[in-house]
This record gives sequence, C-alpha cells and structure tokens, in this order.
Amino acid sequence: MRQRGFSLFEFAIVAAVFAVLLGVALQRMGLYQQAGEQASLQAIQINLRAALRSQVMAMQAQGHEAQLASLVGANPMLWLERPPSNYAGVLTPTQAQGMPAGTWYFSSEEQMLVYVLAGQETSLNSAAGNICFRVELQRLPSKIANAEPRSVSQTGVELKEVTECRIASPVQAAHR
Repeated sequence: MRQRGFSLFEFAIVAAVFAVLLGVALQRMGLYQQAGEQASLQAIQINLRAALRSQVMAMQAQGHEAQLASLVGANPMLWLERPPSNYAGVLTPTQAQGMPAGTWYFSSEEQMLVYVLAGQETSLNSAAGNICFRVELQRLPSKIANAEPRSVSQTGVELKEVTECRIASPVQAAHR
C-alpha cells in the first residue's frame, strides 16, 4: 500500500524550484520597475517641453518675442495644468537633502528642475543620483547654407538636460 504525503527529498526539490522561480520573478520586477520609472520620466519630459512650446507660442502670438529670455531659468512645472504627484515644489539645497528617490523638485539656487533617481544608472544620465533640466536660451544660426534669408527670430528657449548636475543626490550626500 502506497503512503500518502511528501518525502523530505521531494519537499526540498519543490522548495528549490520555488526559490529559483521567485528569484527570477523578483529580478524581472526590478527591471520592470526601472523601465516604468524611465517611461514616467520621459512622459513628464514630453509634457514639460510641450508646456514650454506653449509658453513660447503665446508670447509670440502676443508680440512679446523679445521677452523670451525671461523664460530662461524658470520652473517649467508651473506651466503644467497639474504637476505630477511626486513634485515636491521649489526647494533650497538644504531642503532637498532628504528627498526620496522618484521625486521631482525645482532647485531655487541652481534654477534647475531635478529628478532624484533610485540610485541606479540609466540611459538618461551618466552618473547615478539625479537628472537635471534647465530652461536655456537657444541661439539659432543667423545663416543657413544654401537657404534664403528668413525673417525668423534668432533666439528661442528649450528644456535641456544638464549633463553636469552639481546637485548631490541623497545617496551621494550620505557618503560624505
């Protein structure tokens, strides 16, 4: 007559298979979480650039093209109808010290919009920590080769990623 139940060996094999599957699932979840963070970051960037273009077009429509330079260093989050829920507001460097990963804030001192990463390196930045953006003046070339002269404004503004983000991330500040 056959005995019902698992032997200790069978239980160990089932537990080992379960542990391997759980490890693979957790690794995949981390990759999906990182991909989700990047997608969210890129969507917000697209919205910020669209809001900036809207501001520029409104100034141009009102004949205030000469005042485009006033947008330089501005906080682009203010142009959104509703800032993202993880936007902490305008902060000084001292206030920004304890910002958790996944938070946006505007550095009043540096005049930069900052996104605090979870500490991993991504394709959007070269060093883990923060990704910074600034509204900067964009100079267009006065002459384009083989083109007719146009009566277009020679300046514009754009939201640029700042490659040398000097603002320390919470991870970097903890190691000092």
